[in-house]
Amino acid sequence: MNRSALKQVNPSFPLLQVAMDYISIPPALAMALKVADEVDIIEIGTPLCKAAGLDAIRFMREICPDKLILADFKTPDVGGLEAKMAFDAGADMMTVIGGAPLATVQSALEEARKQGKEMLMELTGVRDIIARAKEWRELGVERMVYHRGWDEQDAARQWNENDKDTIRQLIDMGFKVTVTGGLNVELLPFFQELPVSIIICGRSIRETPDPAASAREVRNTIARLWGGSHTPPTSSGSNGTSALNNTAPMAIRYAVSEMGLMMTVDGRDCPGCDSPRRLCQGTQTTIHCPAGVSADNVVHTIGQFFGQSNAIGRVSSDVFFLDPGQLPGSSPHRVIELLTATGHALRQLGCQIDVGAGVAVANQIMSI
Repeated sequence: MNRSALKQVNPSFPLLQVAMDYISIPPALAMALKVADEVDIIEIGTPLCKAAGLDAIRFMREICPDKLILADFKTPDVGGLEAKMAFDAGADMMTVIGGAPLATVQSALEEARKQGKEMLMELTGVRDIIARAKEWRELGVERMVYHRGWDEQDAARQWNENDKDTIRQLIDMGFKVTVTGGLNVELLPFFQELPVSIIICGRSIRETPDPAASAREVRNTIARLWGGSHTPPTSSGSNGTSALNNTAPMAIRYAVSEMGLMMTVDGRDCPGCDSPRRLCQGTQTTIHCPAGVSADNVVHTIGQFFGQSNAIGRVSSDVFFLDPGQLPGSSPHRVIELLTATGHALRQLGCQIDVGAGVAVANQIMSI
């Protein structure tokens, strides 16, 4: 993705951006796999940027190669460097906080132009928005995020006509405006008369029983309210099967690491599950046996707990594999059973394995 690709989108039809406001990578990746077909932009939320750093961007780029990715850095200083960090990691867009010095804004904007990417001004906490916007416009800034923040939502701060008037003024000044802050299907009609560029939803998609269906409902509502020739993306119609098939091997790999086992590749350099360049190919995860334990014994003992299955096998004398792709339907319940059986088998063989930690992270991923 690049800046020119974003500019080709009909500006009268808002794009849908989903905010990944997590504090660890596994649930963010799992959620992205569920909703990617229904959204245009995936946002690495500020909490995730701070908690997981550039890996969050790198991994998200690898599992969603065809989506625009925004790194919500809210950069306050060293704008050029932080913009370069975000873009080099795979982001198409990054944000600078509205209170940043003009020199910071300019350096981030220059880096974005250099790489053919986008920099957005984030207006959280900015009081005199129009006055600052004039300064940013003179620098050449084109995009900004009009934001009702989390803390404002908690304080029951509602969207009102003053917000709408400010957004309208920004659009009249030539800005492409993103709106965000507790948005859901019920709130979208409030913005219908405004040609906003991007609409961000977070909890109204993520925290629902069926996030993909919720995202699809938002897209359909946008299409109905704003009209135009752009149509919402077509759902795969998999009813979650594709996402489950992707999250199962991810759950296995994170769980194996949490248990204290070692895969046969160095995961620190892995570009992410389902990347064409991933180190673990397909759904199979190959694992080193702990010292003093043979793969034959491991496979045999797992089979005693789990039952005989093609999801378990021997690779060499000291390497075995787990392959959730061989489980019928890769149901979350069976994946967790496979991990639990593996942990208990290794414990029976005298290995110090943290079964609880592995199952906990797998449950987290599989339940997203």
